[in-house]
Amino acid sequence: MQGRSNGAQKNMLLDLSPKTPRRSCSQTPLLKRTPSRATLSISQSSKKKRRFSIQTFDFVTTGLGAPPASEVAVEETDADRFLAVRGSTMSPLNTTPRTNRIAKSFGLVDDRVLNCGETSATPAQTKVRSILRRCASELFDTPRSISAISAKSNLAVRKQFVMALDGPGISLNLFASPMAWSHSNCIGVAFKLNVYFQNLDTRVIVRLCGVPFTDGVVHSVDWGGITNPHVLALGTTCGVVQAWDSLTQKRIVDWSDDDSPVGGIHWNGDLLSVGRKDGRVSLFDIRVPKQVQQVEGHRRHVVGTKWSPDGRYLATGDQSGSVHVWDIRAKDHVTTNDRKVLMKHEGPVKAISWAPWQDGLLATGGLFPDGKIQLWNIHKPSAPLTIPTDTNVTALHWSPHCKEILSTHGLSWEPWHVVRRAEPPAKQAPRTTFSNSMTVHAYPSCDKIVSVHAHSAPIGHACIGPDGCSIFTVSPVEETIKMFKVWSAPAGKGKDDEGMSYKCAIR
Repeated sequence: MQGRSNGAQKNMLLDLSPKTPRRSCSQTPLLKRTPSRATLSISQSSKKKRRFSIQTFDFVTTGLGAPPASEVAVEETDADRFLAVRGSTMSPLNTTPRTNRIAKSFGLVDDRVLNCGETSATPAQTKVRSILRRCASELFDTPRSISAISAKSNLAVRKQFVMALDGPGISLNLFASPMAWSHSNCIGVAFKLNVYFQNLDTRVIVRLCGVPFTDGVVHSVDWGGITNPHVLALGTTCGVVQAWDSLTQKRIVDWSDDDSPVGGIHWNGDLLSVGRKDGRVSLFDIRVPKQVQQVEGHRRHVVGTKWSPDGRYLATGDQSGSVHVWDIRAKDHVTTNDRKVLMKHEGPVKAISWAPWQDGLLATGGLFPDGKIQLWNIHKPSAPLTIPTDTNVTALHWSPHCKEILSTHGLSWEPWHVVRRAEPPAKQAPRTTFSNSMTVHAYPSCDKIVSVHAHSAPIGHACIGPDGCSIFTVSPVEETIKMFKVWSAPAGKGKDDEGMSYKCAIR
């Protein structure tokens, strides 16, 4: 048995030994050492010990049921998962002079660091703090006061008219300007062939003049401004232009050499501009019996003319929607970089107004099919500010006391009327917020401040009073003339003052 076992062991050793070719006895064979199982177990245990040599285990104190140290649950907080929460054991920021300077620069002197969870504050403390913050904000947050000058404090509060007058026989022509308000507080109105005026201080009504039937119907009237407050000019549909004195009720001068129908007229001191149907603009001097100058540039009837407050520029609008600005000193168009300053609407332009408190700011309004108010700066060739109304714009007036503009309107229309180029009849016209209204917008935001339906029929024309606060509107279809108080004058400003032209308060 022992011999058999020895033989088996020898066979096992022969099987375990590698099969190599036989060599000479003088050369020692090189055997490749193959690790045994015991050696493998020892090496793996040593590698484990080296890997976990940093970690220490206490098998005596730790029970068999306790979880490993890496599986212990972390304490949950209300802090944001992406923003680190400052621990309670961290050192304060103002411990050294350098950190104190840094804390002061970042506003962290009292150790206020961003903490999304605010774990240190209880819900009751948080509620008290929010109440205190709200009370403090209400205490220091002063609401924006409304200016007493603005239309929001005047027309928006009292939307009723102040005065109403009868106006039978006023021209139904949409391009006519049959009413004007003088600096002597007289309102002049054209009734077909006659011109009447009323002194609003004494309420006395006077018939100033009349024209023969052959001279046509009185189309436009205008008072002489501050220079000649008692002089009224009129123009007829047959081209007659006259100037009358309201004090003596006598005619001063008669310019009847031109038979082209009159459009818009406007005074500039002693100089009167008259738009003609053939596109010309005639200039008359009250001291000269003949025409002194004429400017040409329009191709259609010039229905709107307006001088700038400084008397240097003249803006004219025609039935095709073209608006020209003339420099009276250069006797030519206003140019910028050798190009004419030309504004354009898609409909006739009758309503024109210059801002009295900003040089070169011009407002123009278009009739059907345009229906837009455009605010231009002739010194800056840029896109204008546009206020779409889809309604006839019949008159525009800037407030001399604040940055607001008033517009009067007639009939409205739908987009398909514009496509067909057919203005709707009065009975079929849609009713909008602008229809037959008097609307005030703010500048430069163009926000609507107030809109009042002044008449039950379209407003044909409007004029501003000498105080710059009241507006007269006329509706030829309704045959009424109404006065509204739109703005208020600043304290200490009279009716002959120039408002914001000498830097009064602005909204």
